[in-house]
Amino acid sequence: MIPAALTTVLKRAQVHIFDVDHTLTRHSTGRRFVQVGHRAGLFPTAYLLSLPFFYLRYRMGKLGLQHITREIKPITGCHREELAAVAADAWQQYIRADLYPAAERYIAACREGGAAIILASTSFDIILQPLAAAVGADETISSILEFRDDRATGWLEGGPCYAEQKARRLAETLERRDIPPAACAFYSDSFHDLPSLDLVGFPVAVHPDPVLRRVAHRRAWPIASWTAHAILRRIRSSRDS
Repeated sequence: MIPAALTTVLKRAQVHIFDVDHTLTRHSTGRRFVQVGHRAGLFPTAYLLSLPFFYLRYRMGKLGLQHITREIKPITGCHREELAAVAADAWQQYIRADLYPAAERYIAACREGGAAIILASTSFDIILQPLAAAVGADETISSILEFRDDRATGWLEGGPCYAEQKARRLAETLERRDIPPAACAFYSDSFHDLPSLDLVGFPVAVHPDPVLRRVAHRRAWPIASWTAHAILRRIRSSRDS
């Protein structure tokens, strides 16, 4: 079942661009990656324990682009194959189940309608590869781990794909592919993605945080949910009306 708020977007948008964490998946893909890497002995416990602190700052709007470092020290020296194996295990053990089934069905419906699919996430490229393959994404815009001689340097190429930087990379991608932004839909849960949402013709708030929800209401943007209970509430509401 397609959420009612998205029927018009599904029909009209030619390209559908999705944020990933908390938009397509219930939990952070980076958190899942670190969990599996920690169990494999690649990442220290302190790295794992620091994640809730950063997530809380992110949700509170206290984590601006200036606070996101280009350096990810715990992965320094890890071999590309080790990290790819951790990403594959994270997909199999956690992220596959974290992916909202309704979101997966919606993406399939977009593809059946002839639309292109782009993932745009702050998460690492190596983490997103299994997910991108599973949903049939045409392109992924993400933070990119830097390697030298197949060893992670601990740095991100060009910095994190976050907030204004994500919007800039998205605009460059659309220009390269000769895609007019007005023909695109962008889906996100976070007000940090407002620069990307403002870029496209069909902005959509999915499970929005309080700030994004207020903006979406004010600008009459669609607000959607992939959860079955939310869809059930809409069905019951329509029956009662």
